[in-house]
Amino acid sequence: MNIKSIELKNTLIDQRTGEEYLDLTAPSFEYNAEFGIIGIHYVMPDQAGRIDLISNQYFGSGKYIDAICILNNIRNPFSVEEGDVLFIPNVSTREKDVYFRPKTASRPNEVQAQYIDTDRQSQKDQSRIERLAAKGKGKKGGVQAPLPPNVLQQGQSGKSFDAGAILLGSNLPTRDV
Repeated sequence: MNIKSIELKNTLIDQRTGEEYLDLTAPSFEYNAEFGIIGIHYVMPDQAGRIDLISNQYFGSGKYIDAICILNNIRNPFSVEEGDVLFIPNVSTREKDVYFRPKTASRPNEVQAQYIDTDRQSQKDQSRIERLAAKGKGKKGGVQAPLPPNVLQQGQSGKSFDAGAILLGSNLPTRDV
């Protein structure tokens, strides 16, 4: 079965194992009421728990199961029972309007987050951090976020591997003396 929104999910890679997996947390489908519906469907006995059959009936394919589920607030497609009434979304002609590839999110680690998230800081500290961030971005080799010297910037790694040797701090900026 080919579900449209699964094709659009970003692939993430576990740095430790190299294993690839899909980021199912980022939405890849957004439906506005202005698109309307193409029908109201009464679930028949042979369609209980089979939204793929309903999708096939209206669109000629099972790839819009997710659209039917999202529009009808269905978390478990197997929970659809005989007698349920479903709205059928208008997606086949508006596919480019409702489906999209989500942007990849980069999350700071726990140590960085306490310096980047300024919600818990006083107004004076917030303005100081904003000033330092603006100053750092303007400089050659400037930093993204003002962090203490012992905290790595987002995306930096404190170690690398080269010919079986572990190099600590190999990608950190250094000053020429």
